[in-house]
Amino acid sequence: MRILALTAALIFTAATVQAETFPVVKDKTVISACGECHMVFPPQTLSKGAWTKIIGDLSNHFGEDASVDAATEASVLDYHLKNSNDVTNVRASKKWRANPAVSRIIDAPRFIRKHGGCEAAFAHELVKTKANCVACHADLQKTGSTKQSLRFLPRAVSGNCGED
Repeated sequence: MRILALTAALIFTAATVQAETFPVVKDKTVISACGECHMVFPPQTLSKGAWTKIIGDLSNHFGEDASVDAATEASVLDYHLKNSNDVTNVRASKKWRANPAVSRIIDAPRFIRKHGGCEAAFAHELVKTKANCVACHADLQKTGSTKQSLRFLPRAVSGNCGED
């Protein structure tokens, strides 16, 4: 009986440790304002302070002018603040908390740990940038899953990427 219980516990643990899952962003204003230029990043990846800095200076959004009207900016900021990793307690939020807080997703210890050795993948023509999460995590925007699919990359490139 103990062996059966232990086996069941191990199977359950193995099944649930696969890839973390973020809540899917469904806010139409956020999808429109952010998704017009890039994928809609899960707000659980950064703190309130980071989102305030990023969204509060859209005229200099990582070197680009991403300005929107004041009402849209306020709505987008409000959504991100209510769902930031230092506010929500979903499993992914807890894993993405950083001390000290970071102001870019790619600087988060979680990102660095998960993407160690992926420099060649980031340079690949189908990925191009660290910000193109959906190149390797195709279901992120639809289901929130970070499960990766690197089949499109040559084995010499994908085999060096960090953990899943």
